[in-house]
Amino acid sequence: MYVFAGGCLLLSWGLALTPQVETLEQGFQRQLLALTPGMEYAAGNWSGAVPALLQQALLLGVFLLIVADLRFVNRDGPVMVSIILVAFALLMVQLLGWLLARWWLPTVWPNIAYLSCSMVLYFWARQARIRNLLFPRPACQLPLIRQHIDKNDYNTAILILKGCRISDELFELAYELGIRLEQEQNWALARSLYQWLAQYDPGIQDFVQRIDQMTGQSVDPQDLSLDEVTESRGHFGHFQLLGKKARGATATVYEAYDMHTHRRVALKILNQRLNDDSGERDVMAFVHEAAMVAHLDHPNIVKIHDADTLDDRAYIAMDYIAGYPMSERLRRRKLLTAAESLRIMRSVLSALVLAQQKGIVHGDIKPANIMYDKNRKHYIITDFGAAYSHQRRDGAGGEKRIIGTPAYMSPEQLTGGRTDGRSDLFSLAVTIYHLLSGRQPFTGEKLSELKHNILHQEVDMNRLSVPESIKQVLNKALQKKPYQRFADASQMLHSVLYCQQKLLKKKNGS
Repeated sequence: MYVFAGGCLLLSWGLALTPQVETLEQGFQRQLLALTPGMEYAAGNWSGAVPALLQQALLLGVFLLIVADLRFVNRDGPVMVSIILVAFALLMVQLLGWLLARWWLPTVWPNIAYLSCSMVLYFWARQARIRNLLFPRPACQLPLIRQHIDKNDYNTAILILKGCRISDELFELAYELGIRLEQEQNWALARSLYQWLAQYDPGIQDFVQRIDQMTGQSVDPQDLSLDEVTESRGHFGHFQLLGKKARGATATVYEAYDMHTHRRVALKILNQRLNDDSGERDVMAFVHEAAMVAHLDHPNIVKIHDADTLDDRAYIAMDYIAGYPMSERLRRRKLLTAAESLRIMRSVLSALVLAQQKGIVHGDIKPANIMYDKNRKHYIITDFGAAYSHQRRDGAGGEKRIIGTPAYMSPEQLTGGRTDGRSDLFSLAVTIYHLLSGRQPFTGEKLSELKHNILHQEVDMNRLSVPESIKQVLNKALQKKPYQRFADASQMLHSVLYCQQKLLKKKNGS
């Protein structure tokens, strides 16, 4: 779009030097004089007009407005309101200049050039929507796909799915099919489906890596069932379920209404039941950690209201956030700007400062666990399900288990070593890198390959189009050895604040 705008400027500049454009300006001035009492137009007298140099300056100015509109208002194309306002302003400046001071501004041609270029860019940016309106593609037959799923004809269902235009309904159906395949331990087909979905939501790649990790292990499909919840007439204890927001292999999140406190909450219900020693240990540990995090009072940490068990299932009730996770930005391929990345880091690090003061490590910082609250206009850390305190980790004993999302884990997490708050700093840097570039800094077809890359591969900072100071902050947080990173969240926060000040000074031109 920037190239097209530049081409329009050069073409308009060249045409402005032709006699035809001069005649156009004179004709408009003649019509304006005809409407002005006591004024006559002297034929051929163009000496009173502002020199052509001013017309060229106006051309340059309006095209700079187009670039500013694309850069700061809407990257997808000029906004119609901006187009109308600028065109109207040019016309009014010309009329007022002539009526009040008899000063003629040649804005007719700049206005025509501006409107022509802006409208082409406007409809160009919306060509997909217009094409769908004029030539609508047939809707995907979701009932037919569900029929094949109900008949366990998964191959046909996936074949039809991949031939459809992606939509929110289709994405949700494919996601549910993937969970069903996991429940039936159809790992190969589930992995293939998740790899296809990852084209539209890069966060789904986490599911592929999880399957790689689980392959060969024994999984009881009953542990992943939520039939008892969904058949409870829309209620779970004293919570009225209003709608399902997300579902994973370990838990399902609902929008719910707490009939005791009369507030809307996000209700996370773990899929695993308290039906064996292992399940009881895992679930009770999760509830314990949720109760521990409930004492963290910070605007950038999701507030947990209740954590308990009901009917052999653990649940966590937390603030309902009217917004979207950062994984949604990745899905829609809307990458962060440098300023946005700094705002996210500032919010997350402010929350981590408090958590680290309490000796708590989040353990699973990733795009899906950073929510943008549309109402309060800030970012919130969610899902402390993998969180632990130093005291609990140090005294837990027994087997060492890896909890979290492998692609965002620190080296010490992957190797089962001793971790502290610096592990969260590593995960945050991986997250910001992913949101800035659209690519994860560490990848691998298999978990073993991913683990090797995290432990040994250096991150390519040249993929990031951000100031060098931000690259330096991310690079330091991504060091393999914890002692080479920032000492804690507070130290990294000071560096981020410094980057914000530099960016602001550069923006203000000082």
